[in-house]
Amino acid sequence: MTRSDQYISQAPPRGTRATTMTARGALVQLAVVGVAAIGGLLVWAIAGPLAGVPLVVAAGGSPMAITPVSIVVAAIVTGAAAWLLLALLSRHPRGLTAWTIVGTVVLLLSLLGPALSGAAVMTLVALEAMHLVVGGTLIIGLRRTASRRDA
Repeated sequence: MTRSDQYISQAPPRGTRATTMTARGALVQLAVVGVAAIGGLLVWAIAGPLAGVPLVVAAGGSPMAITPVSIVVAAIVTGAAAWLLLALLSRHPRGLTAWTIVGTVVLLLSLLGPALSGAAVMTLVALEAMHLVVGGTLIIGLRRTASRRDA
């Protein structure tokens, strides 16, 4: 058995290009989640403090303020779920396509929350923009990193 035959049947040794590319891909994917959170914060900053839109929704009958912490937590939790699902589905031949469809459906469904909250029009626009920025960044960013890694 030659040295190259050994590596066909087992994972590449540590420190090789394949291992480095996987670690680099994971860092890029982590950065995508961070950029999604920052995007949500930018929408919040423009709509709330700068434009004066009251970012408050009725949650179970009582008003709930949309804060930077809630935006970051929501983006990180959503990003982690998207990343995990991408890791699971990327093992299948059409996994990336399935992941994109699931992500798009989840994003579209998430738009119903603000729409059904009874929020004022400008608050609704700001909340929908946050959902679109965070969700769109995750879908496009994670898909691009997965495509590059699979190539």
